[in-house]
Amino acid sequence: MNRLIAVFLFGSATMLTGPVLAGCGDGAKPGVDWTGCEKKLIVISGSDMTGAKLTGANLTSTDLSGAKLQGAVLDEANLTYASLKDAVMTGVSMHKTSGSRTNMSGVDASGSDLAYAEFYRGNFSAANFSGADLSRAGLPRANFSGANLSGANLAKIDAIRGTFDDADLTNADLNYAIVARASFKGAKLAGSDWTGAYLYRTDLEDLDLSGVKGLKTEQVALACGNDATKLPDGVTAPEKWFCED
Repeated sequence: MNRLIAVFLFGSATMLTGPVLAGCGDGAKPGVDWTGCEKKLIVISGSDMTGAKLTGANLTSTDLSGAKLQGAVLDEANLTYASLKDAVMTGVSMHKTSGSRTNMSGVDASGSDLAYAEFYRGNFSAANFSGADLSRAGLPRANFSGANLSGANLAKIDAIRGTFDDADLTNADLNYAIVARASFKGAKLAGSDWTGAYLYRTDLEDLDLSGVKGLKTEQVALACGNDATKLPDGVTAPEKWFCED
């Protein structure tokens, strides 16, 4: 009988206190749970937040530069104006994460999941996204200058007016990617797949595309190239490039 009473009292206490909430008052630390928390305008640069739970967190204008975020979950978080410059983000989940002018320059986000993420004018220069999944991400005017995107999944991204100058896109998947008016000056493209990619006014001048896969003559006809543009076998340059005067 005493055991039944104890079980009843424990159950009643649980119902009165309700579910355990995220530790929004906790400081930055490994495994911290800031799910759905308001964490705007704070400086936590260099913090160790390995395995942190930041799903749906509002991190607007927060400084996370140099932070350790390996294996963290930032799904649907708001990173508008946030800085993650030089952060370690290997294996991070950023599914449907969003932000405007987010600074992720120099981050190591290799093997991370950014599928369906939305970043307007994001700065990803010199970042490492090798093997990462950015499929269906919205990345208009994103800056990937000098970034490592080798083996990355960029299928169906919207990177209109994006900058990929000097980026490594070796073996990257750009199936049906929208890269209209984007620039790829000096980019490494060997083995990348451009099947169905939309190249309206894409800057291909002086670019070596001889080792890419899936590229068709009709795609190139919409792009901006020149006599130095090298195309794969079977792909013909237009008599007059689209952007020529």
